Amino acid sequence: MGKAGDTLHSEMGSEKNPETIPESGAGSPEGALSELRPMDRAGFARARLLLGKSQRDLARLLGISPKAVESYEQGWRKVPSNVERMLYFLLFKLNEKSFAQESPCWSTKSCSDASRKECVAYVTGEGHFCWFFTGGLCASAKASGIGERYCYTCKVFSRINALAESAAAIGVIAQGVGAAGAGSSKSHVDR
Repeated sequence: MGKAGDTLHSEMGSEKNPETIPESGAGSPEGALSELRPMDRAGFARARLLLGKSQRDLARLLGISPKAVESYEQGWRKVPSNVERMLYFLLFKLNEKSFAQESPCWSTKSCSDASRKECVAYVTGEGHFCWFFTGGLCASAKASGIGERYCYTCKVFSRINALAESAAAIGVIAQGVGAAGAGSSKSHVDR
């Protein structure tokens, strides 16, 4: 027990056991949509596990201290929005194939030509990463007067998040199965 993160592992499950990744929604991509909210300790831990990173590796990747990662997972400190956005970016970018066929945000939301011209996502052709570029308030949300952190209720972000999480979970499970299979065949050879 004495190492940092051990308490979390007893609550959230071991990184090596992909079956212990905490649930984010009702199980289906559509079921998870209504439950998005600013990232809490469980959401942070889930994202880390879905990325297949240890606390130390994630800290290095994000350019923060391992103690900060532990603090977010334990709930001692609130997850900053810039760290949350980077976690979502990593999760989405590493699982981009899972939602490549989805329509871009401006099509799904039927944004007007005027809104599109003012939208960094449209101008750059990044219709699945609108939330990253705009910081949570897209051109159509600005035009309609919706407040900040709109992404949590946005059907585009929610759908892409659910697909990326599903793909990541399948990848983590596949890695676990591959590692278990490799370990058992090595044991057999060593006998």
